[in-house]
Amino acid sequence: MALRTRSFSTDDQLAFARLSGDYNPIHLDPIAARRFLFGQPVVHGMHALLWALDGWLEASSAPTRLARLKVRFRNSIAFNVGVELDVESKDAANVRFEVTADGISLLTANVAYETAASVVTPIAPQISSLIPPREACREPTSVELQSAAGQLPLCLEPALAARLFPHAARALPAEQIATLLAATRVVGMEAPGRNSVLAGLDLRDNQSPSAERAVLSYRTEDFDERVSRLELRLDAPGFAGTVTAFVRPEPQPQPSFNTVRALVRPDEFRGERALVIGGSRGLGELTVKLLAAGGADVWFTYHRGAADAKSVAAELAAGGAIARPFAYDVRTDAERLPTLMGDWRPTLLAYFATPYIASSADRRFSIARFQDFAAYYVAGFGEAFAAVRGSGSDLTRVLYPSSVYVHELPLNLGEYAAAKAAAETLCQFLAKSHPDVRFHYPRLPRMATDQTASLIRSELPEGAPILLAALRELCAK
Repeated sequence: MALRTRSFSTDDQLAFARLSGDYNPIHLDPIAARRFLFGQPVVHGMHALLWALDGWLEASSAPTRLARLKVRFRNSIAFNVGVELDVESKDAANVRFEVTADGISLLTANVAYETAASVVTPIAPQISSLIPPREACREPTSVELQSAAGQLPLCLEPALAARLFPHAARALPAEQIATLLAATRVVGMEAPGRNSVLAGLDLRDNQSPSAERAVLSYRTEDFDERVSRLELRLDAPGFAGTVTAFVRPEPQPQPSFNTVRALVRPDEFRGERALVIGGSRGLGELTVKLLAAGGADVWFTYHRGAADAKSVAAELAAGGAIARPFAYDVRTDAERLPTLMGDWRPTLLAYFATPYIASSADRRFSIARFQDFAAYYVAGFGEAFAAVRGSGSDLTRVLYPSSVYVHELPLNLGEYAAAKAAAETLCQFLAKSHPDVRFHYPRLPRMATDQTASLIRSELPEGAPILLAALRELCAK
C-alpha cells in the first residue's frame, strides 16, 4: 500500500522554483516545453525526491542526517498526474523508496541515515535564509561542458521550505536540504543548464573542514558527448558526490524557406488553395513552406504556438510568399472552421495536427492514451474534413500523413499505431463516400522533428523530399 499519494500542479512547481532557484522552462513554460524532449512541462526531479523524503520522515520525530543518498530519476512526471510513494525499510539505518504512476517507476532512491541529535549539526555553515536570485538559464556548449566548474551559494528560505516539505524541514539538517536545492539549480540553470535532464544522484554526507563555507562547488568529472551524458562532482557542507544529467536535444528546426524553395518548381502548386491544419512547426510547417514555394495560396492553423506561426508567416513574407495563420483546436473548433475561413475555400487539405506522441514505458496498451491520439488523428481529422467539405467547398485533394509504425507496430507505441491505422480506415471510407476527392495517406518514415528528438543521436531522413514527393503524388493530374 502506498505511503502517500499526490499530484503536482503548476502552482506547486512555481513554489519549488522559487525555493530552489531552478527556473528551467521545461518545468514552467508550457509553450516552450512542448518543443522539448517530453512535449509538455514536467516536475522537477528534485521536487519529487524531497517530497518522497518528506513522506518517509513523516512518521519520525527524531532528527535525521542522511549518510548516503543514491537516486535514479527513471521517467518524467507530468503535471496533475497522480503519483504514489512506497517505502521499504531495509534495517535501522537503510531505507529504499520508489515513486510510481500507474505502475511505472518514476524515481527510486536508496538512503542510508543516522538518527541522533548529535549528528544533525556537526558543522554550522551560514546558509542564506533568502530565496536564490532568479537568473537566466545558461546554455553552455559541448566544449564548455567538458570543463564546467563554478560555485553557488547555499540558500534555504525556512518558511517556504516548511510549507512545501514540513517533515523534511523539521528532521533534516538545513545544509543537506540546501545542498539538494543547489544541486537542481546547478543542473537546471548552469550545467547542462537550459538543455538539461536530471538523471541521478550519488551523494554522501560531507562533514569535512573544507565544507564549512555555505557554497556548493561543482566541476565536470566526465562528459560523454556520444550519449549526451554529463557527470558533475559536487562538494558542499551537506553532501559531496556526483550528479548525473543528460543534455537534451534542442528543438528541431525545419529547413528555411529559401532551402525548401530550391526543391520546388515555382508554379507546380499554383492554383491550389491549401489549408494545412497544424502548420506552425514540424512536418506541417515544412508542408506550408513547400506549398507556398510551389505557388499555392496557403492558410495554416496553430493551436498554442502563436509565436511559431507568426515566425513562419514572417519568414515566408520575407521570401516573397504569403501564408495566413489562424488559431484552431481540432478537438473543439470544427464547427467554427467555416467561419474562420470566411469566403476562402480550400482545394487541398493537409492534416498534421498532433498531440505529444507519448510512448508506453511498460509496453501495455493504454485505452486512455489511444483515446487521446484518436481525438486528434481520427475525430479531429474527420470533423475538419466534414467542416471544410460542408461549406460549399471546392475541396478535391486531402493529404493525411500516416506512419510506418502502422505495420512495424513498436511495442511502446501501440496506441499511436492503432490510432493512425484507424485514421487510414477513415480515409478509405471518406474516399469511397466522396469519389470526387482524392485521398493520399502515405506511411511516412520517422523524420527529424521535435517529436522524434532523442538523447541518443541518430541520423534521420530529411523531411522535405519525402513530403514533396507525397504532395506531387497527391496533385498529379
